[in-house]
Amino acid sequence: MIAHLLEMESLKKRTRLRTGANGSPEAEMERLLWHVPTARKSALSSLASGLLDKAKRLGLKMIHPGSEDYPLFLRRLSVPPFCVWVQGDSDVPSTLSIGMVGAREAGIRAQEGFFDLAREIVSLGWTVVSGLAKGMDGAAHRGALAGQGKTVGVVGTGLDRVYPAEHLSLAREICARGGALLSEFSPGDGPEGWHFPHRNRMIVGLSFALIVGAHRRRSGTYITARIALEEGREIFVFDRGATGWEKEGPEMLLGEGARRIDNAWDVVRALVPETSQQTSEESDCER
Repeated sequence: MIAHLLEMESLKKRTRLRTGANGSPEAEMERLLWHVPTARKSALSSLASGLLDKAKRLGLKMIHPGSEDYPLFLRRLSVPPFCVWVQGDSDVPSTLSIGMVGAREAGIRAQEGFFDLAREIVSLGWTVVSGLAKGMDGAAHRGALAGQGKTVGVVGTGLDRVYPAEHLSLAREICARGGALLSEFSPGDGPEGWHFPHRNRMIVGLSFALIVGAHRRRSGTYITARIALEEGREIFVFDRGATGWEKEGPEMLLGEGARRIDNAWDVVRALVPETSQQTSEESDCER
């Protein structure tokens, strides 16, 4: 926890994503703590203790790379977070998940398409991970809930803060329906701009693959896709209902080699070709 607080201070000053892991998360923690004066460690220890007490009162759980319920895919990030706060079912982030991201300002048709796709994805047994933002993220979460599936919301604030505030009821429903909310940021932290690239990186980390919907060129959604490429995740483009500027980002990603999909089965066929082939053969036999 002390190493996490030190890292957050460092990241805030640098305002960029983590780079250059020298080894395991445990080794990185030791490196951070090596030169910290005893008095500074003591002050951070008191802060950490206060945060843990606050989290307990709020019903939050703190997990780290050594925890049994630390998500496997998150640990496979080039530099995994030292600390993650969880509200809801802490086992859900370890399920087989697909990330879904897109523009906050996307129109209703693009959002409806994302809603339908998320509903299809959970019907096939996957969990949907998104960022609880307005627009496409909210549509993905709601689609997963409509499909009676699980969804995980990754946020750029402490879990005692919901941003945007209008998604408070959505956040509560995600947890009430067996999903979870996750954050790297401690209880009490507000929505600072530098938080959100790290939020997006954690969405990628939790996901087996990433589906990108309507968005502008060079936007936060596009940056998330670039992070996914760097982390070795497959990227799919879903642009149903997108028009005008909403197609700029999808077209750019398609030009860079991403795959266009039309439905959830396209994702399954791409990620698990053997299973898809078997399912197809079984369907042929039934006919």
